[in-house]
Amino acid sequence: MEHHSTGKRGVSYDPPQRRQRTHIPSIMRRVTLGVVVVWLALVASLGGWIAQRLTAEELDNLSAGAEYEAQITGRVVDRLFTEMASVANMVARQSEVIQLAARYRHDPPGFAALTREERAANFTRDPLVRSVVDFMDRLASDLHYARIYMNNLSDDTVTASNWAESFSIVGQIYTGRAYLLDALCTGSGEMFGIARLNKTPSYFVASRIDDADGNPLGSVTVKFDAPDVALYLTGRHIALIVNRQGRVTTASSEPFMLRNVAALLPPDIRRPLDGDEEPGEPMDIRAVADAAQADQWLIDGHPYLVRRQPLNDAQYQLLTLAKLDHLQPMRQQYYWTAGFVAALGLILILLSSRVAGQMLIRRQEERYAANYDALTGLKNRRAILAALHRHFALAKRTGQGVLVAFIDLDEFKAINDTYGHEVGDKFLIEGSRRLQGGLRATDELGRWGGDEFVVIGLTASVHPDEMAKTAAAMRRRLVPLLVGSYEFEECRFDYAGASFGITSVDPAATSLQAALNVADQLMYADKEVRRGLRRV
Repeated sequence: MEHHSTGKRGVSYDPPQRRQRTHIPSIMRRVTLGVVVVWLALVASLGGWIAQRLTAEELDNLSAGAEYEAQITGRVVDRLFTEMASVANMVARQSEVIQLAARYRHDPPGFAALTREERAANFTRDPLVRSVVDFMDRLASDLHYARIYMNNLSDDTVTASNWAESFSIVGQIYTGRAYLLDALCTGSGEMFGIARLNKTPSYFVASRIDDADGNPLGSVTVKFDAPDVALYLTGRHIALIVNRQGRVTTASSEPFMLRNVAALLPPDIRRPLDGDEEPGEPMDIRAVADAAQADQWLIDGHPYLVRRQPLNDAQYQLLTLAKLDHLQPMRQQYYWTAGFVAALGLILILLSSRVAGQMLIRRQEERYAANYDALTGLKNRRAILAALHRHFALAKRTGQGVLVAFIDLDEFKAINDTYGHEVGDKFLIEGSRRLQGGLRATDELGRWGGDEFVVIGLTASVHPDEMAKTAAAMRRRLVPLLVGSYEFEECRFDYAGASFGITSVDPAATSLQAALNVADQLMYADKEVRRGLRRV
């Protein structure tokens, strides 16, 4: 606000000053020179202020974007790890798996002296082994896991989903694996490590197999390769999954993979290395002194803004890194531009500033007119449809439902006819203001046209009960807001409320247009009900 007003004063004051400059005597030229010096100093200071302000705004936007992205990505990663544990536990409870584990609870004497291939041949001749293998193979393929396998109490791999591949692990003895020991002792175990056969960084989650009396028979392990997990780390910024020793177990940017970023972790969650755990090559990490935003770091010489997101699995933390490399060139660009503009002289400064300002205003007005309703200031039909497309895309990635509400202001024509169109416009503005007061932070309100409004949002999941509950909650919030007294300078009247059509849909099963149609139909059904009540 202050910046705009300063600009207006400059534009209105300088032209007469410049006209006067051509008429002043020679003795006043030194005064003019002084004015030029002052102006150049003003341009230099204003250029510095603009550079700092715009850089700060960019940093704020990056921070907000990184924070939001960290929350969304954290939920995705939590879901992946939870699913791995659930799958391992589910497989360990299968009757055929329990039967197989009981059959091969221990390797027979002398079995360990055989080669892996010989042990594998002995196992795979068993029809029960082949049956369990087929089950594990289908499951691993459907869920995109690297493999699912079963170990007995001799640490021998009885069966695995990759039994038919060249690098099959059937018959492989995994002595001393921490996650297998933990599974046998506590019921579950997990580990991140480098697979010995294909050297792929992977997550291992194991679940114990018990007999009917609760005695351990072996374990089932789910292996999920880190490169496959990285496919879920989508977004504008760099995402890292880091263990408590600071090692990057999964990264959306290859240079960070398997490196150590312990300096970025809060001291209270860091843990020393366990046994032969690989620490990873440390990255050169230094805190940026006197940074405008907290948690700015130089990582291998490049500046980043870091946001942390704890995961449900306490062994890992999600770090989101927003690149700041462009900020210094951006700042320098503003300084060079200010210097160039100042060197052009007073006339060129005024002309270029005026043209640039007019173009900026015109473009802003054009963008605003294209996407926002001129009366209410809400998003128009075009913008709300674009937002709905984004909601559908986001919901599909995150497993959420999409909420769509159609709102029609009943008897709006009667208000226009009775009190005039000016009051009708004021009524629309006041109605949109009241509706905004009932929205969640993530909901969006737009004007569909005339006396119709649309609200879009997300539900926590696609479970029918959850979607129905969210839709009902929105109805409870919004419906009463429009009911009541409306007072303007011209008149005062009581309003009985609007018709609402609210639906929640699974974006994977319902199209955007179908969701709109359902909401529209529900709204018209509500309108008919309300019309019948008014007749009574």
